[in-house]
Amino acid sequence: MRERFLAYCTILAALFGFWYAIGRPERLPEPGLAPGQRLQSVSYAPFDKHQNPLKSGPDGPDISADRIDRDLAILAQRFEAIRTYSTLGMESLPALAEKHGLKIMLGAWVNSDPVATRKELNKLIEIARSRPSSIRAVVVGNESLLRREVTGAQLAAYIREVKSALPDMPVTYADVWEFWLKHPEVAPAVDFVTIHILPYWEDDPVAVDDAMAHIRKIREEIAAKIPGREIFIGETGWPSQGRMRVGALPSPVNQARFMRGVVAMAEREHWAYNLIEAFDQPWKRISEGAVGGYWGIYDADRKDKAVLSGPVSNHPRWLVLFWLSAAIVLLTVPLSGGRASLDGFRWCEFSALAAAGAVGIVLQGRQFALISHGIWPILWAALVMTQAAFAYFLLLTTAAGHSLPGAFGLAATMDLLRPPRPKLWRLSALISLHRLAVLALALVAVAGLVIAPRYRSFNNFGFILPALAYAWLSRRNEHRAGPSAGLERLVALVLAAGAVGILIRETPLNRQADIWVGTCLLLTYPLWRQGRGAALRPMLACGLGLVAAYGILMALRYVLLDWKRLAVPCMDDPSGLYCRIRDALGFLMYHQAFGWLSLVLAALAVWRAKTGPCFLALTASLCGFVFYNAGVAAVAFVAAGLTLAKTKLDADGPRCPTEKCRDNESL
Repeated sequence: MRERFLAYCTILAALFGFWYAIGRPERLPEPGLAPGQRLQSVSYAPFDKHQNPLKSGPDGPDISADRIDRDLAILAQRFEAIRTYSTLGMESLPALAEKHGLKIMLGAWVNSDPVATRKELNKLIEIARSRPSSIRAVVVGNESLLRREVTGAQLAAYIREVKSALPDMPVTYADVWEFWLKHPEVAPAVDFVTIHILPYWEDDPVAVDDAMAHIRKIREEIAAKIPGREIFIGETGWPSQGRMRVGALPSPVNQARFMRGVVAMAEREHWAYNLIEAFDQPWKRISEGAVGGYWGIYDADRKDKAVLSGPVSNHPRWLVLFWLSAAIVLLTVPLSGGRASLDGFRWCEFSALAAAGAVGIVLQGRQFALISHGIWPILWAALVMTQAAFAYFLLLTTAAGHSLPGAFGLAATMDLLRPPRPKLWRLSALISLHRLAVLALALVAVAGLVIAPRYRSFNNFGFILPALAYAWLSRRNEHRAGPSAGLERLVALVLAAGAVGILIRETPLNRQADIWVGTCLLLTYPLWRQGRGAALRPMLACGLGLVAAYGILMALRYVLLDWKRLAVPCMDDPSGLYCRIRDALGFLMYHQAFGWLSLVLAALAVWRAKTGPCFLALTASLCGFVFYNAGVAAVAFVAAGLTLAKTKLDADGPRCPTEKCRDNESL
């Protein structure tokens, strides 16, 4: 009893020290502005944290003048001007900006819909004429060329139209810096060039330590290649949360380092600049992943994030995180009792696992709290957290000296899900089903990270625990090769191949990816041990067929979406057959039709457990991968793929129809 009390006191003390160390605020250099000096400009979107402009009506989101008034009162304390992106709902903005002593860079949203674009341009001209003293400049379009929604010639015509209507007002267009070079016809139409330099989002992401040099290099390059035009940095910033890209890590400390550094450099060099952005925008997580919601200098509740001044912490609520992890550790007290054999080494082992596992669960829960939006991400979070918690208690049960049964082989576990379902309440069955769930979730995550990784986060802490648990259990239990271990070998090969693909795509500089790759390889360890010697020849024809189908679909996507010679004419005349096909395809992609179709077909394939329906579902899920519905399609791909593999391998080898046979197939 005394040993247990001392062990738990030590665990709680270690937890407190850990959270205090990583939560302690860090002091960073400040820009060194003159007393009372305000910064030049900041991007502003007037949405509440629960608003989503993507789901608003044709007249735009319901924007409250009172909300704008309160926001501008905050921003006026720190900035001279604001930049907006759309005119819808902004009628009250000029008067309120003048009230608070702010200038406006008024933006109009230009897209592929000529009716919507015309409405934006007319409103832009109307607002600018109504109170010209509050307008510093107007911005005709934002990243419209990057989105390939208009041609350079169309955009230049829009700009000249606005300049004609507002002859005394500076007019510009804003886009990522390289699109000014790709469309040289736009620069002569504007009064000054507005470029976006976002080191995190570059095709070759730039780490925060190299970001200042990168911004200087790009600005000098644009000034040299577009002479005679003032260069305005229309967007530059750094996210405080989200997935790492190569060496570019989002964090509150890195955001503060970047923003303070860029302000100091811009003020020193007398550059015109605009920071992105004023307030965190949670709705952007839908289209940009978790990182999209965390570019703000203030959070979504309008609280200062200490980006521009003061100490900053990556875990400002570390004390709450400590109490959560302490509560998890205290739930493990019953596991450590009832065994007199817990000697000093076992207590150290148990304590280390209890502390590290609690920290991992809390960190994973914190990540999901930051990144999850909508019913499906929340469901995914619940599944990952549940299996992580189960693995945590499996690990601690084993560390405390309690014996656990081995898991059934994957094929035998899948049989448990089909009628009749004997004794699912048995611990061996629960462990087996948990192991199958862990591997299925890991395969879904790997598929998403290989096919469409840009906006997908690494859920490392949710998978490290089960990877450790089953690697540990496989070492502690005597290995007995089952009669149908081919599925284990196949899953191991797919996980290992996916890990290599992720490592190549992300590069070893991405620490988050490195951890994920290591976790995948750890998951493959017990699978490979059990599947040694199993033949996968029955899967060869299916694999080659899927590769061929994927190649054909990729070629089709290139012809329908990416072939510039065919796509560009649709911007001028969208009435042709090819353009209508493109529009229909875009509609299906936007509504996730390919993903949902693949999921329905996968459900049918799992129910029928026949080769034909499985292959059809897999082909449909490949359509989802190719046509940007990867999230739902990954679930369908894994479900149909496991069913197909089991069906093909069953036909080639003996099965386990009885519970006794399944017991012999356990690890």
